[in-house]
Amino acid sequence: MKKWIPIIIFIFVSCSFTSYNNEYEEATISSYIEIYPSFELLSENQKTNKLKEECNVLEDEMLVHVDDGLTLNYFLEYEYYKYRFQGGSPEQVEDLLFPLFYLCGLDEIIEKHWDSLDYQEENYKKISG
Repeated sequence: MKKWIPIIIFIFVSCSFTSYNNEYEEATISSYIEIYPSFELLSENQKTNKLKEECNVLEDEMLVHVDDGLTLNYFLEYEYYKYRFQGGSPEQVEDLLFPLFYLCGLDEIIEKHWDSLDYQEENYKKISG
């Protein structure tokens, strides 16, 4: 039975997080353009496809963190760091993460594990030196 627990968790997580909530697409696109100005040049269909791809990447990254025994706090911090390393300001990254996580059906994770922008930025500064 013990060997089935990781498989059951994986199936539960995979089924739970595969939703794409169009309600948050516009806000996510606006925030994405703030960090990646060239995103605005894409067609609406290309933007939607890119965001769906980003949701798949988010889900995969979350599963890697879970498989590695890391907490979802680390997953959220990783996502914050990723966008900061790519040039987003603290406010731009926060403005992107919330609608992106809601768009991808990961709203429970960001609601439960986001401490504050100050907390995320403090940890980012420790890592980025």
